[in-house]
Amino acid sequence: METLEYWLEPDLVIALRHEVDRHAERIARLQRLLEELRSLREAVEVREVGKAPALDVYAVDSSYGSPPLELVGGVFTVVAYGYVGVAGGVQDRFLTGALYFSDSKEADVSRFAALLERRLAARLLEAKARGEKKMDLLLIDGELSLHPLPFNLAVRGGKYEEVNKAMDRLLRGAAAARVSIAAVAKRVRSRYLSVLAGRCLPVNDKVAATAMLGPGEYFVLGKLRDVLPRWAPIHYAECEGGPEKEAILRCSRGESAKLSQRGERLCRRIAEFGKNFQEVLSSTAYPHLRLLGDVVVAYYLPPGHRTAVRVEVLDAGDLGVDNIISFLASTTSTVTGYPQILDAVDQYVRVSPDLVEAVLTALLSKTPESLTHLMWPTNMQKRLSGRF
Repeated sequence: METLEYWLEPDLVIALRHEVDRHAERIARLQRLLEELRSLREAVEVREVGKAPALDVYAVDSSYGSPPLELVGGVFTVVAYGYVGVAGGVQDRFLTGALYFSDSKEADVSRFAALLERRLAARLLEAKARGEKKMDLLLIDGELSLHPLPFNLAVRGGKYEEVNKAMDRLLRGAAAARVSIAAVAKRVRSRYLSVLAGRCLPVNDKVAATAMLGPGEYFVLGKLRDVLPRWAPIHYAECEGGPEKEAILRCSRGESAKLSQRGERLCRRIAEFGKNFQEVLSSTAYPHLRLLGDVVVAYYLPPGHRTAVRVEVLDAGDLGVDNIISFLASTTSTVTGYPQILDAVDQYVRVSPDLVEAVLTALLSKTPESLTHLMWPTNMQKRLSGRF
């Protein structure tokens, strides 16, 4: 006889069954969208992935204990970051870490980890420029830029100014070392492919590109300097504005339009987008950010896989975008669908909950007794439910 390992309240079961049915119907409706998505192939040049060149490649990544521990004194976790490289057939690895303990939002942990990762990548590129490393291609897990880049410069003296500095140093290093960078996004939220449809697509780029491509195919959407100005009006007026789309567009052109407070805000964002983006590309304080305009957005479907991959390429090493995509596709993991070296560095920097607990215990042992309450969990029920 089968036994239940846990009890579910009947009301919860009924509600979840209803939600499953509702979402199943929503997913099924996407079938009707597939034909439109497939037709977008006609708007781009779809190519076959070619023979991959032999490249010396490095990949950087970061990780942290997630979810972070919620303590009285703030959010606490361990951040690990490092790189894995294969150059001349020889593997090269490096791993280090830092503690995050701050009275801030969990989203700030992710930004902190990404900043450490970009700084390490910059040091790696600088080592290549000095002749200490062999490297043709550097892979980054995720998007190349950190928010608010590439759309806006972080405010000078503000909370996120380090984003400007870290990205400028990274891009300077790539240019000096003549190393190309490929940023492979696993979690894709962007809808840049809406520019091909001329309207806001109801699915993200990963879904749309998967419908457009066959195994072993790829296409280049374009450079960010060309793509983003076309994407912004669609995104803010239609994707974000919904029923106020036409009024928001009229407002952004300086015409009279009746708008809600939200609509007025979206109108301003469209009107200001070009100026803000141009400031990124022409900054004198951070001159290498101009290279963000040369970043190419492309999509490929690895042979033997069913989902497309979005990649951002800065070809500072003049390898050729076609060659870079061929290399990425040819080194795809049969398990994850991403380049194998990204899987390797992902495993290398992994942080376990047990490690976070052990480090917290070590920190607690060095904390004055009068301040140990800062290390207590804010929600003991949640903490205990994770242990038992």
